[in-house]
Amino acid sequence: MFTKTFTLDQHIEELRAELRGTTDDQDAIDIKAELEAMLILRDLKDEPGT
Repeated sequence: MFTKTFTLDQHIEELRAELRGTTDDQDAIDIKAELEAMLILRDLKDEPGT
């Protein structure tokens, strides 16, 4: 078994793909929350001085 390390942008794209493919409302809510957290994290990492 191997481990694949995702970059932050890859993780964001995976979440977007999952969100597009889900038909379950609760799953969509959970995925959106995680996606929003990842977007905030990415924005914080891109700020100068961090």
